[in-house]
Amino acid sequence: MNRRTALSTLAVGGFVGVAGCLGNVRIGGDDEQAARDRPDPELNREVETEGVEDGSRSQFQWGPTHAGCREEAGPTDDVDVFWRRTPYRYDHSQPVVVGDRVYVSFSGALFRLDLATGEVRWSTEVGHDGSSTPAVRDGIAYVTVWNGGDETDRGLAAVDAESGEVRWRRLTDTEITTAPTVTDDGVFVGGGYETQTVAAFDYDGAERWRNDLGEYASAPAVADGTVVYGAGGPRVVAYDAASGEELWTADVDGDATATPTVADGRVLIGTRASTLYALDLADGTVEWTEDLAGPVRRSVAVAGDTAVVPTELGLVAVGDGGERLWSDDEVTGATAPMVADGVAYLGDGRTVRAIAVEDGTERWSFRTRERTYTDVLLQGVRAAPTVVDGVVLAATHAGDVYALGET
Repeated sequence: MNRRTALSTLAVGGFVGVAGCLGNVRIGGDDEQAARDRPDPELNREVETEGVEDGSRSQFQWGPTHAGCREEAGPTDDVDVFWRRTPYRYDHSQPVVVGDRVYVSFSGALFRLDLATGEVRWSTEVGHDGSSTPAVRDGIAYVTVWNGGDETDRGLAAVDAESGEVRWRRLTDTEITTAPTVTDDGVFVGGGYETQTVAAFDYDGAERWRNDLGEYASAPAVADGTVVYGAGGPRVVAYDAASGEELWTADVDGDATATPTVADGRVLIGTRASTLYALDLADGTVEWTEDLAGPVRRSVAVAGDTAVVPTELGLVAVGDGGERLWSDDEVTGATAPMVADGVAYLGDGRTVRAIAVEDGTERWSFRTRERTYTDVLLQGVRAAPTVVDGVVLAATHAGDVYALGET
């Protein structure tokens, strides 16, 4: 394994596990050996874009608190491919939607696709590598890249969402592997490989503040003027969003690299020591903890009184008081889950799954295609899907972006 592959794997939190049981998983796209390398697009049906809200899914986990939950419904029965496009290959972000446009990163390149058909409108080489989810606001897509070295672009870039032109760059000496977070107040950035810097910027690129945390500090969650980070090591740290002044620090039992989730005045974050913490947003006080099935490197989604937690040894649902509701030890490669109308949508190896939040039953699953031999180890859905008006959008390490809807 070369240096870039090894570091890319580490940056996204380790290899994605393969589901323990495929069951009635339907194989999608071109799954015959002769067709595995064919990048031809597939367009079976256009996605309806009339009435799609602007900005509703315009960053990681659908908003600055990263709660990953909306009331609108996604597909709940068996799905088929509306369209599939193949913009690029390898490390990829969660797709985000602004109006009738889809933005997705692949290995340092940012792409804009049409939501209706998946057609690529433009692409921009932002840097050497990067798979962080872009954050789009007021016509600008903010995206981070890393592993740039002295002569290759890295750090935070502001890209014109209409043309793909890079407007400005900041933190050009910093390897950032986490998604930026955008609020009404500005742009907030987390950490990455050999990086101890976290920072905040105004929309014009003016630096507001920067602080030092551990290597691989998480992307920030922002709520009520407070910016919360998993510190990379066994701490969770909160800063004032305007000044960068430290507000509180909470010690936890293992490395905290997963992006925090804020819901109802509470910070939820899992650790690599297999514990879920619920902290008071105001002062960092531990409200409760819950032992989990395995280490946590991904974000929690919160739907009502239930937190859906992806661990490396299974998917777990935890109640509002920290009680275990259900678990599924066959979903061992889960991305961050995205909840729409009581159904959690997530990637799990090469499979996209829809799982009922209430009891953990699977509503449907769809297996994405494998393209080449190298994808045997480095393949699958490695970032959260997103949901828009009854359709699931998911990117894959094979370079595909799928729009999946009910048949």
